[in-house]
Amino acid sequence: MAVEEVAESCGSHAAAAGGGGGGGGGGGGGKAGSSSPPGAAGAQSRKQQQQQHHHKLEVYTEVLARLHAAEERAPGFDDDLWSHFNRLPARYAMDVNVERAEDVLTHKRLLELAKDPAQRPAFAVRAVQVSPIVDGNQTDADSHTAGEEVASRLLNRQQSTHPPPAFGSSTNLEALALEASKSQGQDQDSTSDNVRSLYRPMHEITFSTIDKPKLLSELTCLLGEIGLNIQEAHAFSTNDGYSLDVFVVVGWHAEKRRI
Repeated sequence: MAVEEVAESCGSHAAAAGGGGGGGGGGGGGKAGSSSPPGAAGAQSRKQQQQQHHHKLEVYTEVLARLHAAEERAPGFDDDLWSHFNRLPARYAMDVNVERAEDVLTHKRLLELAKDPAQRPAFAVRAVQVSPIVDGNQTDADSHTAGEEVASRLLNRQQSTHPPPAFGSSTNLEALALEASKSQGQDQDSTSDNVRSLYRPMHEITFSTIDKPKLLSELTCLLGEIGLNIQEAHAFSTNDGYSLDVFVVVGWHAEKRRI
């Protein structure tokens, strides 16, 4: 199963959180052992920063255009949105799904709420849907099995209701859906139940609060304690001391689950 592992246990979460914090800040530490001359290393670093800034500007412009089309803009909104992107590491602009511009607004809103002690931790929960990636080795005969037809109908119906994750380009989640699709197709007697299970929506939980050491560990342990299975996590630290942590989970029962 190709799933981005957050950690194996609460203890290892702490170690992962410590390592992840450096990655969120730009990931420059990994080049400490480089044998490049100082001048060459500096030029390479500046070039990388320029590329990241250019990409961030492209994403900002795309999101702004989509929100403008939806009439979401207000006086000063352009500057506020640019400030939002600048608060977060370049990795945020690289990973976020620009086709879901409203998700950027959700992240911006949660980060603003987190400034109020009475609102911390600010969080949002929603159902999301992940499409299986297309298996290039699949034969025409395989693609027309009864299980695949049922799966296709269920997927099409649910996709009209639930959006993709905010970081929906992840091949990890797509591969997970594909693997489940293959396994359910091997037992046609239980195809209907398996497909319903496969296409039951995942949930995306987004937290924002004051950043601190081992925060990722605490959040992952919290979700595990209430019975949620983390499929993927994205953790970002702002340059003014706040965090934005996004988890895609399975095991949520909307009518019963409370955080």
